[in-house]
Amino acid sequence: MLAAGIQNPVPLEELEIHLREEIERHTKSGLNEAEAFQAAAENIGQAHLLQEEFKKVKKNHRIVRVILLVIGWLAAGCTLSYSVVMWDIGWNFFGFHQEWDMGTIVAMLGILVALTAIWFLAKASRDKANCALSLLLCVFLAVLAVLWLHQDENTNGIFGGHYEIPLCYRGGRTLLLCLPGVFWIWWIRRHLAQNRSATHGSQPIHSD
Repeated sequence: MLAAGIQNPVPLEELEIHLREEIERHTKSGLNEAEAFQAAAENIGQAHLLQEEFKKVKKNHRIVRVILLVIGWLAAGCTLSYSVVMWDIGWNFFGFHQEWDMGTIVAMLGILVALTAIWFLAKASRDKANCALSLLLCVFLAVLAVLWLHQDENTNGIFGGHYEIPLCYRGGRTLLLCLPGVFWIWWIRRHLAQNRSATHGSQPIHSD
């Protein structure tokens, strides 16, 4: 199996368990150990055939994983944006005022859940499709954060109040929308560092 390129320990362990069960079954039917092993190996199949089957299963799992991660990124991004907007409406609707009501608490919980989900999504997103989509989403949130940081003093309410809204509030709101991009950069750097370490570790060491 290893020679055929099946290096994942999970399917190898499953094959070994299945092989031992087949050997035991054939031994109980009257075959000796060598014959039981040969019959069990033939029942399981040749290495290259198993490799093709594992490739198909792996490809299907990868497609499902990509779809789930895409849905997760979109859901988390929409939840974060919606929660920040609801928070802003509660505190900055036709004039800034702090009000810790149920709507604000729900918005804060939504922000916390969305950022937690984005942290784990950024950790799990390693393939190119997810990296590209998550990068676009992070850029969109960052642009939205910058637009919300600067507001026109000539307008009022949620779209204005440049001098009425405290800088700490505008800065905190901007920071929340920029955190997904920070998470994305952090985990991309970690993935790249791990790949470089794996590449260097697989190279043979030559000594004089």
